Amino acid sequence: MFKALEDQYEFAPVPLRIGLAAMFLTAGIMKAMNLEMTSQFMGGLGFPAPMAVATVVMVAEILGGAALLLGFLTRAAAAVLTIVLVVATVSAYVVKYDPSKLGDIMKHLAWIGATLALMFSGPGKLSLDEKFFWE
Repeated sequence: MFKALEDQYEFAPVPLRIGLAAMFLTAGIMKAMNLEMTSQFMGGLGFPAPMAVATVVMVAEILGGAALLLGFLTRAAAAVLTIVLVVATVSAYVVKYDPSKLGDIMKHLAWIGATLALMFSGPGKLSLDEKFFWE
């Protein structure tokens, strides 16, 4: 039944890129729309210079999400976003563990897995990386 799809593995990262791009772009834009509240949240987690941290995370999510969507510098963008996710997961959920937040931890772990998959696999077909950087 799926035999015809066996030769199409180069397209596998495309839906993953699109889904992650939608998530990161939305998160980054939401942070941009209320950076002060995001800064207060970061401060509440104990980050020093919370406005700077909030700004860096917002920029990483917007630029990283756009890069994933376009398949441009995909591996680098996925690496940066993996770091953002790991820091967010540890600081928001692990340091102050709350069993009621287990679902959120699992979502973050899935997103970390997805960004790692893109980091290892690359962008696949239909990407600017393929057009400009691959043979």
